[in-house]
Amino acid sequence: MGEEKGSLRKRITLSVTLGMSIILLSLGIVSYYIIEKNIEDSLNKKLALARLIRNNIDNIIKENINRLYDISLTGSVNLEDNDLSPEREALNTAYRYSIFTDGIFLLDKGGNVILNYPEKIKYTNLNLLSIEPISRMIATGRPVVSNIYGSDTAKRKVLFVLVPLKDKNGNHVGAAGGKVDPTNPVLTNMLRFTDIGENTFIDIIDSNGIVIASSRPSRTLTYCDYNKFFSTIINSKKERVTTCHQCHEQEKRKKSTNVVAFVPLEMAPWGISIQEPEIDVFGPSMQLKKTFVALGIIFIGTAFILAIGISRSVVDPIKELIKATDRISRGDLSEPVAVQGNDEIGVLSRSFEAMREKLNMSIESIKNYNLELEKRVKERTRKIKEGQQRIKNLLNKIIFTEEEERKRIARDLHDDTIQDLAALLMKIDMCKLYPEQISANKIDAIREIVLKTLDGLNTAIQNLRPSLLDDLGLEAAIKWLLDIHLGKKGINIFYNITGVKGRRFSQDIEIRLFRIIQEAIVNISRHAAAENVFVNFKADSNHIIMEIEDDGQGFDVKTLFQQTIHARKDFRGLGLLGMKERASLIGGNMDIHSVPGCGTRVSLKVPIKMEGEEDV
Repeated sequence: MGEEKGSLRKRITLSVTLGMSIILLSLGIVSYYIIEKNIEDSLNKKLALARLIRNNIDNIIKENINRLYDISLTGSVNLEDNDLSPEREALNTAYRYSIFTDGIFLLDKGGNVILNYPEKIKYTNLNLLSIEPISRMIATGRPVVSNIYGSDTAKRKVLFVLVPLKDKNGNHVGAAGGKVDPTNPVLTNMLRFTDIGENTFIDIIDSNGIVIASSRPSRTLTYCDYNKFFSTIINSKKERVTTCHQCHEQEKRKKSTNVVAFVPLEMAPWGISIQEPEIDVFGPSMQLKKTFVALGIIFIGTAFILAIGISRSVVDPIKELIKATDRISRGDLSEPVAVQGNDEIGVLSRSFEAMREKLNMSIESIKNYNLELEKRVKERTRKIKEGQQRIKNLLNKIIFTEEEERKRIARDLHDDTIQDLAALLMKIDMCKLYPEQISANKIDAIREIVLKTLDGLNTAIQNLRPSLLDDLGLEAAIKWLLDIHLGKKGINIFYNITGVKGRRFSQDIEIRLFRIIQEAIVNISRHAAAENVFVNFKADSNHIIMEIEDDGQGFDVKTLFQQTIHARKDFRGLGLLGMKERASLIGGNMDIHSVPGCGTRVSLKVPIKMEGEEDV
């Protein structure tokens, strides 16, 4: 028996030692990956902050480009009427909430300054075509955001933001631009963060390696791209996290290394650089590594002590525990487990006792859970039935809408076409009764009735399925919709359709987009009581983006959709619901924004699938 106990103690000691070694090895591996993950998280946080700043600055640039575009959208630009007061008012409005600290200006196609605001310095009749960003914008007709550029008689460094200038007829007549002084606090304030650290700084750098703005104002307008690192990344539009030696800086007396997170902007040839000393970035990880090493040493010592204690105390009490576990395994939970001392075996025996009690409690809780589960199933079944009822109601509303459309078509045919045909038949009968009275005027009158009938039928056919959509494409169909439903009612139409001319998209996209636009324009014509409608339709290589906005009476979007989904007899809002459904069927996202008394804006973004492409 003594030999058995000694053998058991040896096995326990060996097993505990081996187990602890495996745990220690696992701890080492885990600690290594934790440290590496900690380093990776530190770098990703820098990159995420750079992206956040990038997105903020991109949004600000986009907003200010739109302010320059708004000058053309006011419809007041006319450089030939010798009256610049409307243009001056448009400049004042655009300047008021912009970042153009050095003012904004208008140029003609020859690069001559027509008007500037504020008019602290008169630049009229000054030609700016020699300035590269301005000449590039006039030549290409595309928006330009420049790098740091030396300008003006004072040789100041400025940034240019330029967009095409169009008159009220949509003709390209010049350029609208704004200037930003990089030393002005408006840019620096975008980079002020209270929690970035004392040694961390953030720069906005252009593609020439010049610091446009910095959280350290002394770095503004300095050159920092010694190896063309930043300009290369900006031109390639790629993000990067790397290290940079700072020994070239004059204020540094010894060589140091910074971690650099760099993200290029989308709206400008600039980038965001966040730099922090390498020791600050990796310091916590190094400290964590030392902590893991210390814990490993402590763990090894504890393992040996624990092995010896277990080998001495576990042999005798373990037999009682084996008996107790046998009883539990047979399902006998009535007899409690005897507590064997206060050491590890005692803890184990108390754990078994706690397990036995919890098993008893679990059996009871399972019974209660089954009852609760039955209640949940009943509740879920009730909700499914309610959902099915809502679907049924919605289907009934859709069928009702289709019937209403059929009634409208029948009414139009009865009120216009059939009456015109009846009048034509009467005139033919009169000619048949009195052939001697047939004259050219009567034939012309009959012809007018036929032409009117054909025009009415053609309008009805075009409303159902316009041949313009199949023959000339989406742009012609959109213009036809605007003219037939809004132009004839005297509603002012302002539209900007780009990237569509000469292009054909898949038939599914063209049909559904046409129906969405048709529903939006018909709603404006019937319900909005609008005076002006703005349509912006743009297609690039990946997406179609559309906005339709009116200045009509508006409505409560949330209330209308709730009534459409839940009401049984009120069918208002089904058109809007159909628009959203059509957008989702072609993978698009549509938002409807409206406030009573403040007009309505419909925004749609659809991924492009060109004509002839198959679904993957």
